[in-house]
Amino acid sequence: MQANTMFRFGAVVALSLALIACVPTLKRAPHASNLAVEAIIPADQTIRYWGDDDAFLALHAKVKPGHDGVVDYLTLSGGGINGAYGAGFLVGWTAKGTRPEFEVVTGISVGAMIAPLAFIGPQYDERLRTVFSSITQQKGLNVNFVSALFGAPSILDNKIVLSAIRSLIDQQALDAIAAGHRDGRRLYVGTTNMDAQRPVIWDIGAIAISNIPNKLDLVHRIILASTAVPGVFPPILIDAQAGGQQISELHVDGGVTQQVLLMPAGPRSSYGNRKLFVIFNGVVDPQPATSTKLASLDLLQRAVPTMLKYLGRANLEQLANIARRSDMTFQLTAIPGDYPEAESLLGDKLWLQQLYDYGFGEGKAGVWHQSL
Repeated sequence: MQANTMFRFGAVVALSLALIACVPTLKRAPHASNLAVEAIIPADQTIRYWGDDDAFLALHAKVKPGHDGVVDYLTLSGGGINGAYGAGFLVGWTAKGTRPEFEVVTGISVGAMIAPLAFIGPQYDERLRTVFSSITQQKGLNVNFVSALFGAPSILDNKIVLSAIRSLIDQQALDAIAAGHRDGRRLYVGTTNMDAQRPVIWDIGAIAISNIPNKLDLVHRIILASTAVPGVFPPILIDAQAGGQQISELHVDGGVTQQVLLMPAGPRSSYGNRKLFVIFNGVVDPQPATSTKLASLDLLQRAVPTMLKYLGRANLEQLANIARRSDMTFQLTAIPGDYPEAESLLGDKLWLQQLYDYGFGEGKAGVWHQSL
C-alpha cells in the first residue's frame, strides 16, 4: 500500500472514529420486556390507553351532545408539513361560520399539533396561521446523515418542532383544554410505544386536570413524540413506573401504527345525531409519476410514501365503517392528488403558505366528501 493511500485510509478511519464518538445518543437504563406493557404514569386520573385495546372503545362509547344537540367528532391525520392544509382548512371553516364546537378531537403526528387548538376553539386560529411559517425557518436546521450512519437516532434535531409546539400550547391553552375536559369533551393524541410495539392514546384533557407535576411539559413531550418520524426526528423518552422501578419509555410518531386515530365511536348512540369530520393532511389518491429509477434509494423513496398512503386509506375505510355502523355522518377532506408536492422535507415558506391558503379556501367553501 502506497504511503499516500495509507494516509488517506488512516484519515478515513480516524474521521469515522471521531464521528462515532460525537454521535448523540439517547441514554436510558434497560428494562425487562414485560415492564413495557405494565408501565404507568402515576396520576389521579387515567391519562392513557393502549390504542389497540377494546377497553378504550368501551369506556368512551358514549359522548353527550353539545349545545347544538349533535356530537361532533374531529380527527386530524399525520402528514408532516402537509399539516398546513389542515390548519388552513380549520381557519377557513371558522370564516365560513359553520365550524362546530367539537365534543371529541383526536390527532396523530402533525395532527397532534393542530388538535389541541381545534379542541379549544377559533379564538386560537391565529396560532395555527403562524406556526407553520416558524417550522420552515431553515436557520439552525442540522441535517446530519453521516452521524445517522454511525448510530445517531435521527438525521434532524427537533428544536424547531418543539418551539412550534410550545408556541401553540402554553399554560393558557392547557387551562382551556382542562375546562373543556371538565365539560365532558375529550382530546386524544396518539403515539407509538416502540418498546411495547403498540399504539398509545393519551387523554390530554385528563392530563390537564391531573395532579401530575410539570404537566405542560409532559403534554409538549407527548405531542413532540407523536411527530417524531423514526430516523428523521429523535424519539422521545417518557418517564414511567413499572415493577417498582423507574423506566424510560421510547415513543415515536403515532403514524407508525395509525395514520388517523380510530375514533371511540362505539355502537349506535341513544344521544342522537353524531357527525365525524376527518381532515386528512395528505393525498389519498394515487399519484402517477415519471419512470421510477431502479436505484435502491429511488425505489425506497417511492415505496415508503406509497405504503403510508395505503395505510392511511385503510384507516380511513375503518373510520368510514365505524361511522356507518354507528349511524354517524362521515365527512372527509384531503389534499387532491394533483396538488404539487414540496421539493424538500420541511418545504419552503412560499409552498407552505400556498398550501395553507388552499386549505383555507377549501374550508371556507365547505368542501367535504362522504367517501374516499
